[in-house]
Amino acid sequence: MSENEFSAYDRRSFLRELAILGMSATTAGCFARSANTGILAAAPARTPLTVDDIGLQLFTVGDVLRQDFDGTMKQIAAIGYKQVEFAGYFNKSPQEVRALLDSLGLKSPSTHIGMDLLKRDLPAQISTAQIIGHEYITIPSLGRTETPMNTTDAWKRVASECNEMGAKLKAAGLKLAFHSHSGEYVDVGGGKTGMDVFVTETDPSVFSFQMDLGWARVASQDPVAWFRRYPGRFRMWHIKDFENLSAAQARQAEAFRNPPAPGGGRGGVGGGGGAVSQAGRPSPIGAGDIDFKPILSAWQDAGLEYFFVEQDGAGQWPGGSLASIAISYQALRKLLSA
Repeated sequence: MSENEFSAYDRRSFLRELAILGMSATTAGCFARSANTGILAAAPARTPLTVDDIGLQLFTVGDVLRQDFDGTMKQIAAIGYKQVEFAGYFNKSPQEVRALLDSLGLKSPSTHIGMDLLKRDLPAQISTAQIIGHEYITIPSLGRTETPMNTTDAWKRVASECNEMGAKLKAAGLKLAFHSHSGEYVDVGGGKTGMDVFVTETDPSVFSFQMDLGWARVASQDPVAWFRRYPGRFRMWHIKDFENLSAAQARQAEAFRNPPAPGGGRGGVGGGGGAVSQAGRPSPIGAGDIDFKPILSAWQDAGLEYFFVEQDGAGQWPGGSLASIAISYQALRKLLSA
């Protein structure tokens, strides 16, 4: 997928997106799956999290990757990152990307590809993923929808499409996941959110979730409660911090109360675009208000396999995006070494 093809899914257009839960799970290796809960039958066995697990979503440094792809990737590896997640390939061929990753000792277990592109050009996307070595193809968002995403039926329709696409990828030896923002937590009635319906209506054998921890907190959600309610379903995370989180939460609460018209953006419940607001903006890890220690401790409940640092608007942060990801790496290194 080229940069131009990915531009329609640029997550900066989701900054005004739209928003409860609990259950105990004492072990992560043996989850009973129920058609009514969407709980996964068995989370994959893995060792406790280490600094070698720290990954980076390359969207964070897109501004410098566009200027010097190879040189920026070398700097990412020099900081200490061992895993990266793509969001476009910056006009590089799959073979060129794989060769560079191998030369730097990097792995790329996931890539973000929009559902529209998957539907339009699935064989090519599968081939690219296989050459580069991706394990997951992750849908970055719902994109534009022409109907409101505030009903159970709307989320069931999306879930059905994801199950169908997930089965196709599974047949090719790949996995499908969805990256959440805040709009999935919209109230759909009956004490449920869109995310509740999305999780319970998708088949765990072909579909997983990548929770963006920052946007979940913006929606005033507790990630750990979600992991325990639906153990084994959140196989990947985006670790994102927020400066002045309370301001971002207040804006999100207002967006839930007054959603835009259908077709206005992300899932029909979010929407808008533009620059990152200074009042409640994503920050390097440790420079914001989110306490990641209890979330990291719940990795087994989530069924976690991979996690990636992501910071929207990192190029606008003092020192630029490369300085931001270095701060985030050191903060996570300290948390994981504690």
